[in-house]
Amino acid sequence: MAEREELLEAATESLVVFLRRSAPRNPETVSSLGLTLHQFRALVILYAEDGCTTTDLADAVGVHPSVATGIVQRMVQRGLFERHEDPIDRRIRRLTLTPSGRELAGEVVGDARVQRRRQLEALGDDQLTQVRAILDTVIDGLDEARAEV
Repeated sequence: MAEREELLEAATESLVVFLRRSAPRNPETVSSLGLTLHQFRALVILYAEDGCTTTDLADAVGVHPSVATGIVQRMVQRGLFERHEDPIDRRIRRLTLTPSGRELAGEVVGDARVQRRRQLEALGDDQLTQVRAILDTVIDGLDEARAEV
């Protein structure tokens, strides 16, 4: 494997490990909300990507689209998600959070944000500046890739 490929693979793995380890690990958090782990993930993903489709959600949660359909249905029944017709293509249904869903997701995301902030406190100011610049570049790349689709 070429040096760049090895570096990309190592950086990707480090990012995945950080995200896994920095996610709230308290199982009581998920169960106290009355959500399955997949529903919990779907709630957080929709908070970040309001207006996505069930297929988008399936990809993000890591489940088959038929499983995502069941997740969405249960979240709609609980009053956390809504389905809306896409204004451009009426065949597509977009998912949004209800006010209750947005409030619940905000609480969950807020808890994770506090935990990740504590983890980043180990870095010095220069390192934080570098991390922010790197992540901004990665986010810009994601935005550009989505705009192309």
